[in-house]
Amino acid sequence: MRRRELLIGAGVGAAALGLPRWARAQLPVDPATFPGGGLRPELVTVSPTGIAAWWRTEAPADTTIRIGPAGGELRELTLARDRTVHAAEVGGLTPGTEYRYELVSDGRAIATSTENPGRFRTLAPPRGRVLARIAVINDLHVGEGCSGTATHLGEESVPPCFSAPEYAARMVAASVRAIRALRPDLVIANGDLTDRGRPDEVRHALAILKRLRLPVLITRGNHDRTFPEAAGECGEDGDCLRELAFPDRAPGEHALTTVARVRRRLTVIGLDSCDPVSGDGRLDLGGQLELLDRELTRARRQRRRAIVAFHHPVTSAANTTTLPPITFGVDRDLGGADCLEILARHPHVDLVLHGHTHRNYVSYDEGNPHRLPFLENGAVKEYPGGFGLITLRERGYTRSFHRMTEPFCREWTATSAQQYFGRHPDYTLGPLSARAFRSTRDGADRPPQTALGPFESPIAGT
Repeated sequence: MRRRELLIGAGVGAAALGLPRWARAQLPVDPATFPGGGLRPELVTVSPTGIAAWWRTEAPADTTIRIGPAGGELRELTLARDRTVHAAEVGGLTPGTEYRYELVSDGRAIATSTENPGRFRTLAPPRGRVLARIAVINDLHVGEGCSGTATHLGEESVPPCFSAPEYAARMVAASVRAIRALRPDLVIANGDLTDRGRPDEVRHALAILKRLRLPVLITRGNHDRTFPEAAGECGEDGDCLRELAFPDRAPGEHALTTVARVRRRLTVIGLDSCDPVSGDGRLDLGGQLELLDRELTRARRQRRRAIVAFHHPVTSAANTTTLPPITFGVDRDLGGADCLEILARHPHVDLVLHGHTHRNYVSYDEGNPHRLPFLENGAVKEYPGGFGLITLRERGYTRSFHRMTEPFCREWTATSAQQYFGRHPDYTLGPLSARAFRSTRDGADRPPQTALGPFESPIAGT
């Protein structure tokens, strides 16, 4: 039996338990028939001064957490009433400090687990003043109507997909409101802004991002490639992202690159990793690698640090943990190997950002002597349902992953966690070390290598 058939046979409909009525109505199966999966009690993120933990209960209950320093007494906090999807956010903690906590349901502490460890250490900010704060969103998929499809059998989604009215746009809009309140210096929208690159989808996505009222750097994802039916409306090439988001670029100029200089000490370089026809990962078009090397050289001369962003992952570790196909990211022979070689020559690059896989995952290039982290940021339009926040300091940076807690976002995040027969969180949440970490310039602190657990299915993105 093939792997896909095994997954389908083992789990058809398991994703359906515990959903609100509007999500159950989308399913071709009776959700009461199947065992559940999906959202489990989980410590979502840790920051220098706070945490966020999520869980769900069958009946409405209070959102209660007990928390205190390790070895000390726990203080009980009731943060909300009558919730089924609980989002407990606690602030005011001391950086670099060990804490313990308990999530409480019906007066009893929920059992600890890998996702709900019961202990954590707040991130210790690296030394030095703050140079920049960057927010990262990706896989917006504005216009999408069916979440969680790997393939189709006739007109049927396999696995069964999930939907809600305008779910992708609503999740993105909520992330915009949350990010705007944080006032970062730059927001990176790292690909797949739309479902299919249609004109109305691009306009809608850009209109939502405009509400940030902040500088935004956009890269192209495979879902944003040219839409032939839009030829004429979006230029002779039908490239609506180019026409509407990069109006200074000529028709046929597919490689949409951007360089942003943030404050006095940071350069952010956005590349276009999409083949214009297939959407597969490549970086050998439009002189992008020459631009990358040139801009990194300029940044070094100006004593700027650098972050590089493009949609498809590029390391071997990222590519070999996604299926199908084995090379789900940038093909090594189509610019992937050359890109890695350039990055290895520039030690002032702090981080490379990717989307595409919809997961939180950290990998490294074995040929890079500086142990440069390559970070895949979880999707904003579905579970894990959030955005990344990077605070860059003189001697390093911290990264944390944040969810939106508005009522629709809580319900949709819990619903979309049921994708892939309830196993979606096993793959996309990633370990806490990939969601919340610090990285220092001396290399003493780096996020550990991310390994896949025994239940993590190698299905990345859609």
